[in-house]
Amino acid sequence: MEFRRAESSDASDLLVWRNDPATIASSLTGAGVAAADHFAWIARVLASPDYILLMAEQAGEKLGMVRFDREDGGAWEVGINLAPSARGRGLAAGVLAGSIAAAFPDDRRPVLVAQVKRSNPASWRIFERCGFTLEGEAEGVGHFRLARSCGVGDRMP
Repeated sequence: MEFRRAESSDASDLLVWRNDPATIASSLTGAGVAAADHFAWIARVLASPDYILLMAEQAGEKLGMVRFDREDGGAWEVGINLAPSARGRGLAAGVLAGSIAAAFPDDRRPVLVAQVKRSNPASWRIFERCGFTLEGEAEGVGHFRLARSCGVGDRMP
């Protein structure tokens, strides 16, 4: 697998993936995104140092994306979305772990956090498999954390 920064040319694929019914069902908002809002968001993300948006690819196929959003306290929130064609192939944990390693190499990795709906057991397991620990749950959403001291490779697939 290869990981690269997303580019504006990825925006259309990302919109299709974001508005896929399975993605909508798993998202915290439970709603699709309008094209104009999506393209404005992509422009903001690509221009800001407070976001890292990575694309995972293999043999020329776009497999998915992982986004990292810097929070006020210095932690980064992580989100993952696989291309609909890549789902069910056992790739998600590798996409997540590889993206973390690509975004934050060596010992420079900050605390990473994630929110996952309880009704999305596949994502729940992926974050746990990659070393995230559940810190709490509220209103059907699990709050996960991967501390600096936890090695991503410790629980790699």
